[in-house]
Amino acid sequence: MKFEALALDALTEIFNMGVGQAAHALSQIAGDSVLLTVPRVSVLSRGEVTEHMGGVGMASVSAVRQRFSGAINAEAVLMFPAESGLQLVQMMVGGELPLEQLAEMEQEALSEVGNILLNSVMASVADALKIELDGALPSVELSHVHTVLHPEHDPGGQVLLIDIQFEVAAREVQGLLAFLLDVASQGLLEQMLTRFLNQADS
Repeated sequence: MKFEALALDALTEIFNMGVGQAAHALSQIAGDSVLLTVPRVSVLSRGEVTEHMGGVGMASVSAVRQRFSGAINAEAVLMFPAESGLQLVQMMVGGELPLEQLAEMEQEALSEVGNILLNSVMASVADALKIELDGALPSVELSHVHTVLHPEHDPGGQVLLIDIQFEVAAREVQGLLAFLLDVASQGLLEQMLTRFLNQADS
């Protein structure tokens, strides 16, 4: 992906709208205000993402994966540090539940959080670019980030990476949202963003 600065700015704006919608939906579930940071969008190789996440203590991650198809094909992966999975569940359900009960809820709760966030972000992309996207059911996995991103299939493949910070009741969890696109979808997305920017200027 060879996104220019203006295209990355446009993506940041589009993703931010989706994140804002997700924050509202998650606030209703948590019964408390859920704040999500304005996303920072960057483009890295899969190897660079692995190095970056290992450097910030996210070598092992709890990941929610969801495939989207339609005008473009993309795999969206929401990742949290493995040890933050239970913390995020606790933030969302409130109170001080026993550890055993939290562990039982972790996969289901992560799946729900991921489903809301990923679908909100992709719906924002579809609305802004005037395209149709269909999402498959999300899956949850606990693994090393190297495995989650499948770099062995395409070590040089590019990743759209969004930094997201959850804050509920003054507690914070850092997450990363990665978009993996095939070569054809990368080119299509670049064309769509160019059209989006031209329409915004007209």
